[in-house]
Amino acid sequence: MKYILFYLTLLIHALPLSVNAQEIWNKYKSNVSATYSETILFFKELDKNYPQAKLMEYGKTDNGKPLHLFVISPEKIFDRDALRKMGYTVLLINNGIHPGEPDGINACIRLSKFILDGTEKLPAKVVLAIIPVYNIEGAEIKSNFFRAGQNGPKEVGFRGNYRNLDLNRDFIKCDSENAKSFTLLYQAWDPDVFIDTHVTDGADYQYVMTLIDSQKDKLHPIISKVMQQNILPTLYSEMEKSGQPMSPYVNVWGKSPEEGMEGFLEYPRFASGYSTLFNAFPFVTETHMLKPFPERVDVTYQFLKVALNTCSKYGSVIQKSRKEANDFIKNQQIFPLLWSIDSTQKDSLLFRGYSTTLSTSPVTGLDRLNFDRSRPYSKYIPYYNTFKTSLEITRPPAYLLPQAWKEVIERLKYNGIEMDRLKRDTVIEAAVYYIRDYTTVKKPYEGHYLHSDVKVDSDTQRIQCFAGDYVISCNQPANRYIIDTLEPQAPDAFFAWNFFDEILQQKEWFSDYLFEDEAAGILNQNLELKTEFEKKKSADPEFSRSSWAMLSWIFERSNWKEPSHLRYPVLRLLEPFQVNSNEIK
Repeated sequence: MKYILFYLTLLIHALPLSVNAQEIWNKYKSNVSATYSETILFFKELDKNYPQAKLMEYGKTDNGKPLHLFVISPEKIFDRDALRKMGYTVLLINNGIHPGEPDGINACIRLSKFILDGTEKLPAKVVLAIIPVYNIEGAEIKSNFFRAGQNGPKEVGFRGNYRNLDLNRDFIKCDSENAKSFTLLYQAWDPDVFIDTHVTDGADYQYVMTLIDSQKDKLHPIISKVMQQNILPTLYSEMEKSGQPMSPYVNVWGKSPEEGMEGFLEYPRFASGYSTLFNAFPFVTETHMLKPFPERVDVTYQFLKVALNTCSKYGSVIQKSRKEANDFIKNQQIFPLLWSIDSTQKDSLLFRGYSTTLSTSPVTGLDRLNFDRSRPYSKYIPYYNTFKTSLEITRPPAYLLPQAWKEVIERLKYNGIEMDRLKRDTVIEAAVYYIRDYTTVKKPYEGHYLHSDVKVDSDTQRIQCFAGDYVISCNQPANRYIIDTLEPQAPDAFFAWNFFDEILQQKEWFSDYLFEDEAAGILNQNLELKTEFEKKKSADPEFSRSSWAMLSWIFERSNWKEPSHLRYPVLRLLEPFQVNSNEIK
């Protein structure tokens, strides 16, 4: 009986995919993208028919449907720790973050089919992990009128998700259930190489595929060296050999690439910027929307094959460099927070474009830029891809995060950040920031009034802390995530995304008629302050005509002013011993 069951199992695994599933992988050739339902059906069929393939679920998305992960593991092992010990390199591909850009969805359907049916070979020591569709909600809203000007497919999905969020701005703030589930998935699989598939608009040029690699100066130097010397040259040369030459992402808007272009600096709000915080090798594929959809899918497919081969070729180097970077970051003292382009560092980039002309727009009556496809060129253009650090900080031994900030604690936990908790109420001497200045957008950006250009003052104070508050040691491989989210001047810090806005509102005030005598006493007891007050009145007529303004000025500089107003609540602990003291549980 057991032999009959054995042969029946072999027969079942040898059965071809159902007729519907067979049609889905080829659908893109008719300028039609696979739907979300078709895509998941296809991967379920692969899971059923091939033991080396598995379709898993990681949490929910904002419309209540599960986030899927499809994994092809030649050893039929789907445990990340076991695969790491066996020397496997994990490549994670994220598709459909913008459902109007479905090239990766269709390319991964084709790639998975061909690998599993033997048409293509999965390279040695590589595990392929695929998120079939990330923005499920947007993928299920189809229209002919999304992605204006894009050359197919016939219908595309909507950019926003069920909460109308652009999920490629949500990786740090994690507002969506999609992002929360993605984070759990990402941390569970800890990919060595990460690819997020997109379609780009903008200028016209000859390339079908352009590529964003995480900005070289923002990557950890150990990772950056391998990226620049090994990975990128291989990707570009292999794509050239395949007949599909590739360019860096064409980061120009409203002008011709001939004038030069800049590298793209991706913050951690973006997929590749988030991945950088964990020392992966991140990429964003950007096929060109003016090229036909079937051609874009084919080129995406070709790039993914090249990426798999590159993972195999340099797998041990990739894994070694990641381990070295993780070990280094545990003890790294200085961390950059902000970067700016270094305009003095100019490279030359061989670029295949189209000559441009200017004409008068019949709509606006102004100059219109035209790309002439009858006049292609191949020549070197200026390329600015060097960024310099404009702000860096020295990490503290640890941060203390009051338990009141539950939304922040939740996100730290999603990302696997190790935290201890105070055993009892205690007063701790720590470095604190005061928010001196910041700029806030006038309209909501992805559900938040984003802060930028944050300026801080620093002080050392004794702060009352409570049992259950969190101590976050800065001796972790995830130190970059910790610092990029908890240092308020970082562009994607939790402060920037309004998680700490409560501190910006003053709570204690005064009654002007009662404070008059107190104000007079304060000035009489502090002659230096009184002199400054008189100068302010003389120099600012408007100030000198407002009783409230003058009394407020004195109040702000008195002991009556609440010390917690504008005081950033995350403390920078001063001494390593505090982390291991008896106060920590």
